[in-house]
Amino acid sequence: MRLSTSDIDLRALLPGYHSPIEQIVLSLRDLGGKYHRYLHQDELGPTRAERMAALRSLLDQLDVLSAQLNGLPDHLVPRLSKHLASDRRRIESDIDNYRAHCNDEEVVQQIAEAAVDEGRMLYTASARRDVELMDLSGAAERMVQLIWALDTTTAGAVAIDAELPRLEVDGGVGSDVIGYAVACGRIERLRRRTELTLARLECQTGPERRVSLGWLVWQLCDLYHDETGRPVTNSAVEAYLYKGTPRSPAGRFVLAAVEALQPSEAWAQEADHRVAPRRARVLDRGGLGRAVYFAMRKYVAHHPPSGHRRGRRKQVTL
Repeated sequence: MRLSTSDIDLRALLPGYHSPIEQIVLSLRDLGGKYHRYLHQDELGPTRAERMAALRSLLDQLDVLSAQLNGLPDHLVPRLSKHLASDRRRIESDIDNYRAHCNDEEVVQQIAEAAVDEGRMLYTASARRDVELMDLSGAAERMVQLIWALDTTTAGAVAIDAELPRLEVDGGVGSDVIGYAVACGRIERLRRRTELTLARLECQTGPERRVSLGWLVWQLCDLYHDETGRPVTNSAVEAYLYKGTPRSPAGRFVLAAVEALQPSEAWAQEADHRVAPRRARVLDRGGLGRAVYFAMRKYVAHHPPSGHRRGRRKQVTL
């Protein structure tokens, strides 16, 4: 991905930026490279039927993992719970839908490792292995493999599109099994996310959605917030009328960056892109601006500014 400081006026678009301009350009190049790969997958990646088959396999394995967790003998639950609660890799709080999903996936790996470690300690102490812990570890490892095998389009849909409430643990749960209870809750929430994504795919008709652009817009919104310290809002500063393209300070930066990171004509003329179904055809500027507008509106809905008053706005503009 080729991008230079002459391609985008970062000094004007990122007021009060913290990092050197050269470092920001490198970050944009990295995002552009990933965007082109994801765009390629939008056009040439798995079909809707293949994506649904992958999600069904994921659901089946989630059922197996849940059954293994719920079927643990009483004497193993506190041991596993303590191990999970003491894991050194601290899981961040569920600050948004995406982070919550990442946390739900992370606990699967923690279960796999905790089951192995506890099985080893019990084997050393009693010279026999607990079959339940071995089965649990195997189910979790298989789950990790299926998660990693998901194409980025499907994985992104599971992470972003499936909105679920924050995880709440029953107040009656004892402290000796709190880690176990949280793990079970996260596995159940991951299962629900997968179910919702599968149901949405089963109801879809027509051409595939373009998810790569939405991913890029969210990453650029995060970059704007990190560099300027300012929230990404959907309030226009010039006029309170919808113009079809982003018009807030953050919106102008995101749109300019998206335009600068669009594939070149040479990319579009490559042999595989010319014969592809063109699921994610590069848009003209007007269409691109509208697509960025709606992607940013969704981002703002998930990341309201501090002190944001709940309730419907009279005007929604970028």
